[in-house]
Amino acid sequence: MKRRILPSKRFWLYLLIGIVLLSSSGSDYFRQSKLEHASRNHSFSIFWWEVRHIPSKWVHLLWEMFPGNKPTDAERKLIVQDYLQSVRRLDKERARVEGSHFAGSVAGSSATKKATENIPNDLEVFEREKESLRGKAEEAVEAVISDVVRTEGLGFPLGILFPPTDFRFDKPPLILVTSPRNVIRLEGTRLIQNDIKMITRSEIEQRIESDGITSALVDDLAGLGTYPAFVSDRYELRQLTRTAAHEWLHNYWIFRPLGRSMWDSSDMYTLNETAADIAGNELGDLAYQRLGGNLEASDLRYGNTAVAAPHLTRILRETRIKVDKLLSENNIDGAEEIMRGQHWNLRLGGYGIRKINQAYFAFRGNYADGPASVSPIGSELNEYRETFPTVGEFIKSVATVKNYVQFQLMLESVGDKRINSTDLRSNHSNPVLNSKTPLLTPSRRISDAPPASLIERIRR
Repeated sequence: MKRRILPSKRFWLYLLIGIVLLSSSGSDYFRQSKLEHASRNHSFSIFWWEVRHIPSKWVHLLWEMFPGNKPTDAERKLIVQDYLQSVRRLDKERARVEGSHFAGSVAGSSATKKATENIPNDLEVFEREKESLRGKAEEAVEAVISDVVRTEGLGFPLGILFPPTDFRFDKPPLILVTSPRNVIRLEGTRLIQNDIKMITRSEIEQRIESDGITSALVDDLAGLGTYPAFVSDRYELRQLTRTAAHEWLHNYWIFRPLGRSMWDSSDMYTLNETAADIAGNELGDLAYQRLGGNLEASDLRYGNTAVAAPHLTRILRETRIKVDKLLSENNIDGAEEIMRGQHWNLRLGGYGIRKINQAYFAFRGNYADGPASVSPIGSELNEYRETFPTVGEFIKSVATVKNYVQFQLMLESVGDKRINSTDLRSNHSNPVLNSKTPLLTPSRRISDAPPASLIERIRR
């Protein structure tokens, strides 16, 4: 009698997490829509991507189980850096080959075209090199993020972590986002294959905008909360660890009230994304330090956007405020004229922003600590973070949030405690107490704008 081979526990774990993530993306993802028609043959399927990549994750995990194969943190840093260098070599070679082919097509001569088509290249060599390093590099970052997360008290007894860290280093898909022209509101999203040309991006946007009432943008992503989570390998090590931590937090929160409420309102979507940015940056930096990275060497570039890029932040936020005002007055043409003008001003200033329109602000505005947002949620979350001694305690506390009103009450509560603590210290030296002023302004109106229908991540 043949023995039946049953799927491993890890298989069922991957299946469970995948089902939860897909089911929480919103039914809009599965519904036929104008976005699907516009993107035509360029759509990206999360389901088939999961099917293709989940089994491949088992191979390098088995490799580390053998004695002597588990690397140190210093060795992990070298492994990841070698992988990132292989990515850069491959991209550089691909750009060289594409440039040669373009030059041949412009030249016009059939002999020249044939010569450029046969230019020797090392694309296959560099591709094999990258693939040979990818698995160990992914495991290296998974291991160091896991260590940091456990240290922050986010695991279960006996060192069990759920969900386990699991990343796929690659170029994430693009995202097609839409907003009404007469108001900045994220209305629809769809993932797009990442290998399309710029002209194809424009064609997709034009098909969407042909109705005269919709603004569209095909934008880049730095990560995506699939399982394994997409993490862009086009950045240096510190950004990579930050993105990986950000994506793991979304996978962690999806099993808790914060993540499950992400699509209940635009405020909750912004709260999720901004909390993941704040906590993910901290966890990522701890992981980067664990790998031997020097935070001070790159603090200026990785600090607060308003400090690192004050001109960009000022221009985008001023533009957003003006555009919101004009749209509220139904002056759509005036708002779009301002966005086009500011876009070119930023391009001339060296900022490679492809397009600024209503869809741009609708998508980027979900990250309240970013330059394209005017939401108070960013400052509120930063204030809330300051009330906890560790980032782990902040992560566990914010995980309990079910709606924006609850979060504001939690913030007000910890604010009152800080005021009382200050008053007690003052009273110890001075019996005369000054009257207290409210810590918080009146609650912002809860937006009823529909949130995004996918877990999208982007960092700039």
